[in-house]
Amino acid sequence: MEEATHVAMMAEALRTRSLAARESIGRQWRPVIMPALALWLLATIVSCGFLHPFDVTEYATYAHAALRAPLFHRFPLEYPAPALAVFLLPLLLPFSYPWAFAVVAGIVLVFLVTSYEGSGVPGMDMEAARRLIVYLAVGAVILVTGRYDIFAVAAAFWSVRAARQDRWSAAWTWSCIGFVIKLFPAIFWPALLIAEWRRSGRLPVRRLAWMAVSAVVLVGVPALFNHEAVLNVLHYYQHRPTETGSLPAGLSLLIDWHGSTLVTSFHSINIVNAAAGPVGVVVELVAAVGCLGIWWAQFRGRLPLEAACLASLTVALLGSKVLSAQYVVWLMPLWALYRFRSEWLLAALANVVVFPYEVSSQSFGLIPTHAFDAGLTLAYLARDLLIAWGTWRWLRSELVDGASSPSPLAPSP
Repeated sequence: MEEATHVAMMAEALRTRSLAARESIGRQWRPVIMPALALWLLATIVSCGFLHPFDVTEYATYAHAALRAPLFHRFPLEYPAPALAVFLLPLLLPFSYPWAFAVVAGIVLVFLVTSYEGSGVPGMDMEAARRLIVYLAVGAVILVTGRYDIFAVAAAFWSVRAARQDRWSAAWTWSCIGFVIKLFPAIFWPALLIAEWRRSGRLPVRRLAWMAVSAVVLVGVPALFNHEAVLNVLHYYQHRPTETGSLPAGLSLLIDWHGSTLVTSFHSINIVNAAAGPVGVVVELVAAVGCLGIWWAQFRGRLPLEAACLASLTVALLGSKVLSAQYVVWLMPLWALYRFRSEWLLAALANVVVFPYEVSSQSFGLIPTHAFDAGLTLAYLARDLLIAWGTWRWLRSELVDGASSPSPLAPSP
């Protein structure tokens, strides 16, 4: 009798959830889902029909190589080994890899934009979802289906969303998933620890085990099959020169204009000059101090979780020697939680300058001159400075009164 009652309760709960899901889809169909599908269609046509991004071709190469005997002995050089799971997904669909990849990325995109409304969290609503679509449309047209970042971006956002709902295990699960496929969600871990600590009143020491397990997965997957590939992604980043899209690249170009050389390596355009190394070290140190300051402000209750996550991720990106166009997408779901800022919109617009470059250099065989590449670096510098200025202005308002923020988690008494 009890078992039958339990089954009936589960069936009723399932019906309730199904009804709620249908109602949510109905509410979001016109204002959110249709614009997201239009963005996806445009991105897919541009990506698959015109630009044919190198990265998607590389994902296909890694996926097919992993399936050759011996199985799973070939792992990506520049991506974490578990990212191979994402690269294998499109092979399940019965059409060409670029289009199949676009379909899988589109599914993730729809889930991402529809996860704002219905969260029960102030600030995460349909308007935020629409702002995300605008940011993506302005500054990341082909990046949605031309890179796999959207998978880690969704996981990182769902981590913040779950934490705002007091679902801490889900929050850590999503952040760990994002970490093992793209690394950057690890920057959220101190903010998650602080937020849970303030919420529960005790330090969540057990979450250290989640971090440890994530690290084990990151290195353990390749270690099981090919120990030589264990640290591929770290070696790749360590040996990369300063990429033109990074803040250190733009600053070092201004310092040593005539001594700068732009070279193509590591699938990107990089700058080589006498100032790049020292400038990069200084910027990284400033970024590290900035992150510590952000987490201290959160610990003191002056920043809510989502603001601390956005601020620390922004500072970490600006402090890195690599800031490719797709990395700006990492910021956009959290930008969307706040009203539109002109600096962020202009930064998103500046981010698209890479597209004409790719078309001209790959489709038309144009050989870029030094001045052209230097101009590209300066355009990226303008983008990075816009991100920095917009974030600084936003962060000052957050620290002063929190007026633009979604309602923060209430600290423990």
